[in-house]
Amino acid sequence: MSLSKRAIAIRMLGYLWILGFVAAISRFVIAYYQQEISDALVVNRAFLSSTWAFNMALTAVCSPVGGRLTDRYGPRKMMILNAVFGILAMLVVLIFRNPWGFFIGLGCLSGLTGIGASTSYVLVTRWFSAHRAKALMVLSSASSLGLAILTPLFISNGNWLDWTTAYTITLWIGVCSIPFTFWLIKDRSGTETEEPSLNNEAKLPEKRWVKLFSEYFRNPVTVVVMIALFTCGFSMGTVEMHLMAIHQHAHVGNAVFASSLSLLGLLELGGGMLFAFLLDRMSRTLALASLYVLRVIAFIALILHFEVSPILFSILFGASYLGAIPGGILVAGEALGQKSMGLHTGTLLLFHQGGAVIGALSGGVLFDWTSGYQMLIGINILLSCISAAGYSMVYYTKKQIAKKGVLAG
Repeated sequence: MSLSKRAIAIRMLGYLWILGFVAAISRFVIAYYQQEISDALVVNRAFLSSTWAFNMALTAVCSPVGGRLTDRYGPRKMMILNAVFGILAMLVVLIFRNPWGFFIGLGCLSGLTGIGASTSYVLVTRWFSAHRAKALMVLSSASSLGLAILTPLFISNGNWLDWTTAYTITLWIGVCSIPFTFWLIKDRSGTETEEPSLNNEAKLPEKRWVKLFSEYFRNPVTVVVMIALFTCGFSMGTVEMHLMAIHQHAHVGNAVFASSLSLLGLLELGGGMLFAFLLDRMSRTLALASLYVLRVIAFIALILHFEVSPILFSILFGASYLGAIPGGILVAGEALGQKSMGLHTGTLLLFHQGGAVIGALSGGVLFDWTSGYQMLIGINILLSCISAAGYSMVYYTKKQIAKKGVLAG
């Protein structure tokens, strides 16, 4: 009995959600088991940070390449290739268990899985013509809920769940995903639509591309957005790579540790919906200024590290986790006009990804230099203050211009 297109779409969305959920394991392992991995491989934190930073940089480079290959060969083939790179990465890490094996496996081969970064988006846009936004919201919840649910599971079973076991689980998930991808993923749908604006942008003359790119640096609003997205990426790199180590270094108890990380995962989802609501119903620059103020308070709580700091940080940072990127892209689009959105988005995300790489890398270097994470947290406070001030200036400048316009009229 053949399934309807709606049933196929929902089935694929469920499968993609499960893949995103279990992918949270890799997000958890290198952050939580830093000390164990350092001892096992006889390396310092700077080496682990460099490996993770290289992974993120390679993922960023592979993403647009993977997008072009997805258009040409279809999402299913790219998902299978993505799984093969993931399997090879885990095999190299587990078989060699030395610094070079860890760097080649996690830094290089795992970074190549960035070729599959766009496949979920392509599938959702092709199969969900009427409810794309809802489908993307469901898909985005997978990683956050994975972090919230899997964190206490790993912590409570620490007597047998170590970093090698976690990577072995990841290996077998990759192996099992290949036949399921063959079976469940369908490349084409009658609801597939073309994106003429993106196709037209791809055909722009080279001089036009250079002119559009240079506009970012001449427009004060987009300069603020680029600084803010770099700050957001730096904070993401700090949290993704070093938050668990920060809590461990402060000797946070297991109950508070697990609760704070689970809360962070849940608040990522809730905070994303909250700021999506605010961005549609109030000045976007004011909403984004408020977002970065929340991050300043969150990092101040973290640097002081009193008893409830982990919980307070998770609430404040989690609430602001997912709003900075879409908000910044919308503000930049308003400043430059709704043209060449593909170029806008790609350029702005490059600044965000660059911040993430530097944030992850600098955390390990600063820890080895200062034997702590206070300087890293302090840099986050400074950058978040600058971003909040930048968006506030844009808001008040626009307000003054609008006020003068009303008076002149």
